[in-house]
Amino acid sequence: MVTRSRKPEQAVIGEIRERLGQLRSLLPSLSRPAATKAMAELLALTGEIEATRAGMDPIKEPGASFDPANPDTAGRLVSLALMAQERVPIERIARTYGSGVYAIYYSGDHPAYHAVSRTETPIYVGKADPKQADARTAREQGPQLYGRLADHRRMIRTVGSYAVKLHLRDPLRVEDFECRRLVCATNAQLVAERHLISMFRPIWNNEIGICWGISKHGDAAKTRANKRSPWDVMHPGRAWAMSEDLEDKMSPELIVQRIGEHFDNNPPHTSRARIVRDFLATFAQNAAMTPGEEVADDDAVALAAVAEDDASQGLFAPD
Repeated sequence: MVTRSRKPEQAVIGEIRERLGQLRSLLPSLSRPAATKAMAELLALTGEIEATRAGMDPIKEPGASFDPANPDTAGRLVSLALMAQERVPIERIARTYGSGVYAIYYSGDHPAYHAVSRTETPIYVGKADPKQADARTAREQGPQLYGRLADHRRMIRTVGSYAVKLHLRDPLRVEDFECRRLVCATNAQLVAERHLISMFRPIWNNEIGICWGISKHGDAAKTRANKRSPWDVMHPGRAWAMSEDLEDKMSPELIVQRIGEHFDNNPPHTSRARIVRDFLATFAQNAAMTPGEEVADDDAVALAAVAEDDASQGLFAPD
């Protein structure tokens, strides 16, 4: 009996199945670290297999389908709307209604912030939740966005005045800060803040873990095992944060070192237009095109499918 040899592609697929079977047999003997590493590598292979499958399909994948209801999509759209707002001096913000998101920018000469100064990367981003959980209008939301920015402004003034009074080096000056702010629908600020932090990685945000603390408000050092935040180490002056019962979370030297390493790994954005392009690129799908040759058969199939669909919906009346 003559055995017909398998086609090359089928032989490769068969070998992949065989190797997967061998891997499954090894699973009970793997250590936890080895199993974790194997799972990560398998996940990467899954993406490669899907890309190979898509490349073989004569009908191209468009990429991720645009879903306006997806929280990630909403976060990107709100973040893009924030970037459409003009930067204004934080010392001149007026009291207005509304909750939403904001970004604070630094343009001073503090040596630790030299890399981010006068760039389009904010030093801090945040959100202001509405006064009423079901607020539908800016008036119902209350002046929450203004309140958050005014609070940050007050903190900067406090530590700046303290530094000037004690002749400390490199005081913060409120005139060196600008902001963008966006009033948005209730709850939209939640997903937008996450997206902004992920994209800009601002060094004053808690999530980045470098120079957080500007949003802290009077921890009780005697009742909790708290330490002085890196922000208060870098910028002393808030009375409650100067308690002798508090220890520094990090030394000033370590904070400055970590800030430098952060900007080496995350160069600040210098172009607003480039940021907008990057935002828009996240919505881009595969712009599939034919190589240029005649594709009459494909066109005929496509047109027939459209005609059949239109007819099924009653878009064309019979002659």
